[in-house]
Amino acid sequence: MLQLAFSALPHTAPDPMLNSYAWNLQVPAPGSPHLFLAEKRSASIDPRRPPVLLAHGATFGAALFDLPRPGYSLMAHLASKGRAVYALDVRGYGRSLASGVMDAPPHTHAPFARAIDAAQDLGAAVDFILARHRVPAVDLVGFSWGTIMAAQLAADAPHNVARLVLYAPLCGVPHPGWLGRIADPADPRRLAPQFGAYRWITAADVVSRWNSDLANKDVTLSRENGIAELLFDTLAALDPQSAVQSPPAFRCPNGALADLVEVFNGCAPFDPRRLVKPLLVLRGSEDTTSTEQDVTRLLACADASTIISRSISPGSHFLCIEKNRLELYETLDEFLAPV
Repeated sequence: MLQLAFSALPHTAPDPMLNSYAWNLQVPAPGSPHLFLAEKRSASIDPRRPPVLLAHGATFGAALFDLPRPGYSLMAHLASKGRAVYALDVRGYGRSLASGVMDAPPHTHAPFARAIDAAQDLGAAVDFILARHRVPAVDLVGFSWGTIMAAQLAADAPHNVARLVLYAPLCGVPHPGWLGRIADPADPRRLAPQFGAYRWITAADVVSRWNSDLANKDVTLSRENGIAELLFDTLAALDPQSAVQSPPAFRCPNGALADLVEVFNGCAPFDPRRLVKPLLVLRGSEDTTSTEQDVTRLLACADASTIISRSISPGSHFLCIEKNRLELYETLDEFLAPV
């Protein structure tokens, strides 16, 4: 079991009904001197509601779940129901950036922060939360690449997970389109050689990635003006090297891309038969990364005591910060309600 040390960095919460904290978890893992864990909690906790832990995807860290604009914080929404909500920056992301690997030139190291490492980080956060709240289990929500680490943790330590949510799950369905973006043309089973330990993400990259999932539709139908820019600005502000880049950019580990090459070649990243706790599977109906085939494969094999599947329309891969996000929020509320 990982040994943890932590410190609290209290924030001033913009909502007087919520309290915010930031925790540093000291984890003795190579290249990761600390992990940043954000917390929002209701001023009045309902003891029937376990703490919730959110696991981010391959590009955007924990800030994706807590954008500084009213109505755009999934953390605040869930916390307002009377619970504590946590979001972890896996090693190399957001405020867990400090690392010799991430400070060195990207070509000098292999892709950093694979899913197996991220699952270890997520387990460290779960251990901390269980000890802090003196509860037996947490509710766990994984998004995109985060569904891999969340599912692995839920399978390996089911006693620590009360309920599991897999939002935009990736289940080993072949995806030639994605392989064309990130795989080595000479060997599609490997990550393209230009991807070293990490990559730089610009504002234009954020917009391009999001637009690619909107199937060439009018983006204003799905996305409020300025939200993509706000997402970039929020993440770039966490990277001390962002301002000296031209154009400004933040660093993002490439370990997830190495994982996705395997996943999009048809390699299942986890065994759904080992998912035994109540399970909610969610995806935006227009998501081109997590497909209907991913959900079908997952539901055909999962052995959970309760399984609920929802497709939310309209919605892309980034439904959690789109105009229709409240339907996602409300679906989570319903599944995570006290029993």
